[in-house]
Amino acid sequence: MQFAETLLSPVGVCVLPPRPRNAPRTVSYGHYLHEILAHAGVCYQTLQPDELEGALPHLRVLVTVGDTALPNATIDALSRWVGEGGMWLAIGGTAGAPALFGVREESATYSGWGASIGTLGEGYLQVETADHPVLEHVPVPLHFFNGVPVHASTGIAHAGVLDAHQRATSRAAVVERRVGNGRCLFIAPDVIGTIVRIQQGVAVTRDGISSPDGTAPICDDMLKSSDGAVLDWWFDRQPVEGVSGFHAFLHPIADIWREIIIRAILYLAQLRKAVLPILWLYPRNLPAIAHLSHDTDGNDPALAERMLEVLREAGIHSTWCVIPPGYPQHLIERIRTEGHELAMHYDAVEEGSIWDEGAFHEQWRALKKLFGGEPPLTNKNHYLRWEGDTEFFEWCQRRGVQLDQSKGPSKTGEAGFNFGTCHPYFPVDPRGRTIDVLELPTLTQDLNVFAPDALLEPLLQAALRHHGVLHVLFHPAHVDKPGVAGTILHSIRTAQERGMEWWTARRINEWERARRALVWREYVPEEDGVCIRLEAAQALEEATLLFVGQQEGTVEVGGQLLSIRPTVRWGVPTGAVTLDLDGEVTLRLR
Repeated sequence: MQFAETLLSPVGVCVLPPRPRNAPRTVSYGHYLHEILAHAGVCYQTLQPDELEGALPHLRVLVTVGDTALPNATIDALSRWVGEGGMWLAIGGTAGAPALFGVREESATYSGWGASIGTLGEGYLQVETADHPVLEHVPVPLHFFNGVPVHASTGIAHAGVLDAHQRATSRAAVVERRVGNGRCLFIAPDVIGTIVRIQQGVAVTRDGISSPDGTAPICDDMLKSSDGAVLDWWFDRQPVEGVSGFHAFLHPIADIWREIIIRAILYLAQLRKAVLPILWLYPRNLPAIAHLSHDTDGNDPALAERMLEVLREAGIHSTWCVIPPGYPQHLIERIRTEGHELAMHYDAVEEGSIWDEGAFHEQWRALKKLFGGEPPLTNKNHYLRWEGDTEFFEWCQRRGVQLDQSKGPSKTGEAGFNFGTCHPYFPVDPRGRTIDVLELPTLTQDLNVFAPDALLEPLLQAALRHHGVLHVLFHPAHVDKPGVAGTILHSIRTAQERGMEWWTARRINEWERARRALVWREYVPEEDGVCIRLEAAQALEEATLLFVGQQEGTVEVGGQLLSIRPTVRWGVPTGAVTLDLDGEVTLRLR
């Protein structure tokens, strides 16, 4: 999502400047908030700290993230603005105004060289007000990393803090305070840094620690993405109903954190009676989507034919991650002509294969030739191999691979959301620079073989609940095993019955990038509604626009009146309209 400099949205976002290097901090990757809100499709205005005072007259909601303090004059202006009805959401720091948020910041227990700031460290958010609109979607204590330790003083604590062992503390995680006609909402954990850490994990340089129940023995002398995963075997997995002894990551922790931010903005916008436009995640107001991929390990033509038969019966298209040397040419062409995507399956596992950019390039080049000169757009690493930090994303970017699927489970006991998300996202390197490769995590490998069929239902429910992508992998190598073809068809039909469409990775990539190319140009309140001007640099057919704060009425587009239909997204009642967006579009809400 892009934003014109002149946009006067009712929502303003200010990322405070980071502390100097080698200075302790409670917030990391603050600018990643823009990635989170861009994916969510929120119309907002980006503000610098020195622009805040001038922007306040037209702002209804302000979001700040960071642990540095604003000037006293700005704090005074913000205090007056909130008292007059402004809504201020602060994440990871109070911007130097703890009293305004009704909290008292906690200092370090001992003051010495390099020990001069209070920090939350690692812990869990524990909801205390279960029906609060910002927190009612949180099903379990929510893992976080870092943040500012505070105690509620004049504010109301809606969530508390558990330590890393889930022991109770007196600290507060979410605090709300009424100030005159306005409201201040404070989220103490470093939500942004937590999302990055969970989604991307840490650099993989050695084996991770296996699960204590023996179901995820990741210490296997084979480096892979899950060796860098940071979620907890005990606290972040849940039992799978009907399967004794099987635990999986059933809740997308990073997505739940993302949703806390989104819900907080929408909650405050509703309180202020502001109409906020959002470009919804999918066309036709779909609640979520599904994606089926196949890794062609073994390249057995007969098993590929059988998988194609199953897909024809299901009537969907899928993504085939082809491992070198690939299928015979005629079969490659058949996969393509039947509407499926040909993708890459980088092999750094089999004998003679290595983890090296040169080896990656040679496999990419060979597959490009096999695919008739068309370079693969999507990749998934064989065995979900991974080494290092974000270097692999850069290998992909240099070759035009725009979407990767290598973050996910290689062992049964780490199935599910072991990287905390079912949404495509752009990663950042250690310095915070965005890498132009979408990551779409793999949630499980072959149901009925790798994991029991019972895993489908909780994963599907979570993808729907958090409006994500249900990505399941089925190898053609297993398609003839007893019950597998039936499991594939059941998975496809069950998702369709819940309102989900099955898309290839190419289609997901194209849609997400087209959404991101939309520019919010102008937001003008009018006497009887709002005028919104936007520009879709790439055509978006049957796009859905949401209007928080207006569930009914009409939208005038090019002289045509479209009815606004009530819907609920992220737990918030909104209005929705579906239309084609291409080039400059002016909408008038009435």
